[in-house]
Amino acid sequence: MSKFQIASIFLILCIVGFRRPPTVTNFSVQRLAPGVWACIQNDKGGHAISNAGIVDLGNKTLVFDAFINPDAAAELKQTAEKLTGHSVSFVVNSHFHDDHIRGDQAFTPGASIISSEWTKNEIQKVEPEERAWARKHINERIEKAKQKLNAASPNERDEAFMWLGYYEAIAQSLPKLRMVLPDVTFTDSLWIHGSKRSVLLLEYKNGHTGSDVVMLLPKEKIAFLGDLLFVQRHPWFGDGDADSWKMHLENFYADTSLKQFVPGHGPVAGKDVVQDLVHYINDLEQMAKQAIQNGEPDSMFVKTAVPPKYKNWWYGGFYSENLDFLYGRMKK
Repeated sequence: MSKFQIASIFLILCIVGFRRPPTVTNFSVQRLAPGVWACIQNDKGGHAISNAGIVDLGNKTLVFDAFINPDAAAELKQTAEKLTGHSVSFVVNSHFHDDHIRGDQAFTPGASIISSEWTKNEIQKVEPEERAWARKHINERIEKAKQKLNAASPNERDEAFMWLGYYEAIAQSLPKLRMVLPDVTFTDSLWIHGSKRSVLLLEYKNGHTGSDVVMLLPKEKIAFLGDLLFVQRHPWFGDGDADSWKMHLENFYADTSLKQFVPGHGPVAGKDVVQDLVHYINDLEQMAKQAIQNGEPDSMFVKTAVPPKYKNWWYGGFYSENLDFLYGRMKK
């Protein structure tokens, strides 16, 4: 090949968009398929806190979840536009928790914010309360996180650093947060069509929360599950229904058309991680059932040691809360 040919090819690639992810600090970019990327939170002090996704629809760009911090979301927006060559047209909120929605404001005006109808109503109800609580308590939480980081063992240090980043992300964003509610809502399902590909949004009720939206890319066999899936991290049961959640996960595991799963927290993985979370729910439910049968009080049960197979999972603070949640549900 001549130098002229090489130069011509390079010029063509530049013109059509030989795009590399820009340098980012709050997350890493993982290409899952042509035109599909997972944005995985940077655990070492980043302000993303949860995962996100970028999809090139052809003539439009879609972002799935928007992080907790508008500055991290602005980095996500810049990344999406550089990768796809289009401005972001759609931002999907998987559920109402703050670590998935507060970055919405970085995309508006310009993009439509999409969620289930239930999630929109919950954001409108919960966010003012959450922000008021944060204004009163966030400095105290940051100080406690610093103390925990300073006292952490080498094995605990990385997660302690992540939690400090979480509280600092909230504190840094509070002065500039504005309420952004989804302007497109749906129940059950919604197709979004582009010139290159289509994505299917499905609403799953009573899982991690009262309503969780999953994004499926049928041709690529990819599922963005939001917080219906945690990988190597303890999930949070407190706003959902563990039994219904487990049923949703079992259906995903049985679906032979899906191969790659993007969780709300943790690395991208295959089907084995879906089954891991099913086992986790089963194990904790069995522990709660046994404790109630044995007459063990809740105050003692929540101190039960983490089973060895979950010992190295992050978000260990959720474990005792999950035990308390399941015990209370089974006692009713």
